[in-house]
Amino acid sequence: MMMRISSYFLYVTLFFLLLLPLGKAVAGWNSFIVNFDKSLYGKGAQTWKIAPYDDHWVYFANKNGMVQFDGNVWTVFPMNNFSDVRSVLASTTQKRIYAGGINEFGYYEPSEDGELVYHCMSDTLERDCRFVGNVWGIHEADNILYIQGDDRVVKYLNGKYTAIEMNAKIDCSNMVNGILYIGTDHGVWVLVGNTFFPLQGADILASNRIRGIIPHKGGGVIVVTAYNGLFYCNGRTTVPFVTGAEDFMCENEVFCVAAQDDKIALGTIHKGLLLIDCSTMDVKYFNENNGLRNNTVLSVAFDSRGNLWAGLDSGVDYVSLSSSFTNLYSYPYSYGTGYTAAMEDGYLYLGTNRGLYYTSYPVRLNGNLPDIHPIPQSSGQVWNLCKIGDDLFCLHDRGIFQIKGTNMYRITDITGAWYCQEVMGYPDRMYVGVYNGLYLLEKQSGEWRVLCKIDGFQDSCRLFEQESAKVLWIYNSGSITRVELSEELTRQISVKSYGVEEGFPVERQIYVAKIEGRVYFTTPHGIYKYNVHKDMMEPCSDLNNLLNGAVPYTRLLEYHERLISLSPHEICIANLGTYKRGANTSINPIRQSFLELGQDYEAIIPLSDSLMVIPNEEGFALFTVPEVRHRQDLTHSVYIRNMYLTYPKDSLVYTANFLGKKPSLLVDYTSNSVRFEYGLAFFDLDGDDIRFQYRLNKGVWSDYTTVRIKEYSNLSEGDYTFEVKVIYPDGTTSSDELSFRILPPWYRSVAAYVCYIILAFLGLWYIYRWDDIRVKRKKEQAVVEKDKELHEMEKEFEADKARREKQIVQLEKEKLEYDLQHKSQEMANLMINFVRKNEMLTEIKSEIIKVASSLRGEGAREGKQLLLVINSKIDSNIQSDEVLKRIEDQFDLIHNNFMKRLHVRHPDLSNNERMMCAYLKMNLSTKEIAPLLNISVRGVETIRYRLRKKFGLEREDSLTDYLSNQL
Repeated sequence: MMMRISSYFLYVTLFFLLLLPLGKAVAGWNSFIVNFDKSLYGKGAQTWKIAPYDDHWVYFANKNGMVQFDGNVWTVFPMNNFSDVRSVLASTTQKRIYAGGINEFGYYEPSEDGELVYHCMSDTLERDCRFVGNVWGIHEADNILYIQGDDRVVKYLNGKYTAIEMNAKIDCSNMVNGILYIGTDHGVWVLVGNTFFPLQGADILASNRIRGIIPHKGGGVIVVTAYNGLFYCNGRTTVPFVTGAEDFMCENEVFCVAAQDDKIALGTIHKGLLLIDCSTMDVKYFNENNGLRNNTVLSVAFDSRGNLWAGLDSGVDYVSLSSSFTNLYSYPYSYGTGYTAAMEDGYLYLGTNRGLYYTSYPVRLNGNLPDIHPIPQSSGQVWNLCKIGDDLFCLHDRGIFQIKGTNMYRITDITGAWYCQEVMGYPDRMYVGVYNGLYLLEKQSGEWRVLCKIDGFQDSCRLFEQESAKVLWIYNSGSITRVELSEELTRQISVKSYGVEEGFPVERQIYVAKIEGRVYFTTPHGIYKYNVHKDMMEPCSDLNNLLNGAVPYTRLLEYHERLISLSPHEICIANLGTYKRGANTSINPIRQSFLELGQDYEAIIPLSDSLMVIPNEEGFALFTVPEVRHRQDLTHSVYIRNMYLTYPKDSLVYTANFLGKKPSLLVDYTSNSVRFEYGLAFFDLDGDDIRFQYRLNKGVWSDYTTVRIKEYSNLSEGDYTFEVKVIYPDGTTSSDELSFRILPPWYRSVAAYVCYIILAFLGLWYIYRWDDIRVKRKKEQAVVEKDKELHEMEKEFEADKARREKQIVQLEKEKLEYDLQHKSQEMANLMINFVRKNEMLTEIKSEIIKVASSLRGEGAREGKQLLLVINSKIDSNIQSDEVLKRIEDQFDLIHNNFMKRLHVRHPDLSNNERMMCAYLKMNLSTKEIAPLLNISVRGVETIRYRLRKKFGLEREDSLTDYLSNQL
């Protein structure tokens, strides 16, 4: 039985060896590789897994977290426990990005603003299966999620987890045709239900270290081992899958694998990438020698374009496998900047700024490097390689050399040669353009000799084309000159420069070419031709339409009835022999991130109908004309990356996401200043020739710009749509848009208007109520006014009554005052009369005494007695105190008890002093008072003085006022 199995394996192995080439390196050039340094995504070193989502979005399991690349910007999303992310799965069915770390796994989904939000799933695991170790793989099939740890697989279905233990160390896993395969240190197993079963017929793999399991297009799987190559398993038997690179795998340890269509990519620990084309068994190597940044490859993945991502021990690389362009060499194995190339006798000659080199053609790789050798004595600047007849010439800074095999020989003593060309109609003659003029050479006896230097022409002759043998169009530093020579071709007859005034659209960047026997000129605005009748330049619509319109062209050449044009952004190939011109035009974009052409030394050298060499700043690129001619779909290449609110500070409200989810953005009026960031994905065309336009709300498109940021400030409320459009040099456009709404200010918001309506109704109700209350109040006011009027009338009546009573009182007072005054006057008059009576009686008394004393005789006695009786009666009238007493009582009655009050306040006053006060109260003068008191005027003054002293009056105080006001 063992003999049969061994014979079977030997047979299958011999079958593969006979059918397939044994691991030969592709006799082609190297694909372009773009290096992404780890500093772009947070300096996370190892990248363990890669998961492209679509044409733009790629996700990486990195040491620092889950890394997202949107084709433009790298973003790191750490896990909850900040562990290394070991695996990542871009689920197109669940629209999620699953990620697994160390004892943790979950998924990322875009939030409303597009930002990815992490949802941890492992937190819901039961305690006994919580520690899954390193999650090296996440797979899904039939709505079941599989999480592969170090020694178990966790199944997730309908919200429930099932942990399935494996009695071995799990090294890798993969979902193939709905079946989960796992590679362990005990061979390959498959998961059926909740049980692991060994893969049938794969017992020989039990001792191998399994690195990956990939599907085989014929059914079954291919198992990748670390040291022993690849094996094909069909579920019954396992045989080696021979590639011819088994020794390479054994020496460098395979670590990861990815497959797409007929291609298998293997990442190694020590020597970079290995790419196997299973349809031809061609093998390509990518390592530090031909552009890879690091030789330790931890993960590989193909994207939807057929290109290859490689996660390295430090950094990430992108290998452009699907590009029509490949490069011959790269840094640090560089041979200089490429200027020209030529193929002759099985050799490919390469002219650079360092000299002339050669390699066999087709180019064979010596390991990873092309087998390139320098031609002896060629060091220096090589400008051109030109073939005239059977001779190949090298135009060098040191002169013109003829190339023979792997050597070159200087001809003539010319120095500083630019370009040479056979003279029309003279197969044994050629023009040679040099730094300071033009030479005419002739082949004599098999040797090229200088006939002469063209007399009169001293300008540099960088490139030229012949209108005829004696009329040359010369290009130098971007300008065009027409030179006419003599019949002998030895001297210049006339020279004229052509620029804008002569019909060209620009003064510089004009190149000369000859197509189908006629001279044409390439410009930044299309192809022009010379109108000999007008002596002017005019656009050539025929060639423009045959190619890609009036776009910038830098080189134009004819090859095998094909018209080939070169520009910094594309190569156009048109068939000159087709009836419908332009129908079979092939337009092939050039990615400037891969290929950067020089400005003054652009060239394109056809090697065949399908291969062309393009010298460039990095060396030489090989362009393979695609078999299927189609334009790259760039309709969705531009995208709005971010939208920020810029006031009062930057606030991100939208970011692009892998689902293309665009929320309904509502912006507060207080934050009505916004900024948009837009751009192109790395995977699409890019360069200085790319122009953008933008507009807001279907307005006028802006002027062309290379700026990728646009800000708007102080936007009014309303709905807005921001649109951005990219215009590629070939006229292709792509656009994206984002809608948002600026909410009105709070006083113009819906809530505010509802409040306004409520307030309006409340106002109307208030007005109605106010009017009702006003009417009631008016009625009440009328009653109140009536009552008030009555009250006022009553008050007026009362006031009038009071006024009248007051008037009556006043009149009575006045009457009383008048009566008082009258009484006082009467009293005064009475007292005066009384005084006068006393005076008169005193005088009469004096006269009586005189009469009595004069009486003599007998009758005198009786007379004297009568006189004495009369005298006594007079005395009784003079000393009548009762009268005075009555007068005093009457005075008190009139003057409100003045005398009593005076006695109470000043009880020490004498009778005369009291009477003095009464007389002063009555406003009697000093002269009137003196007789009343029966004293002199001087005595009155003395009494007044004593009164002032007793009353305590100062010198300035009035005694009369005191008596009138104080008593």
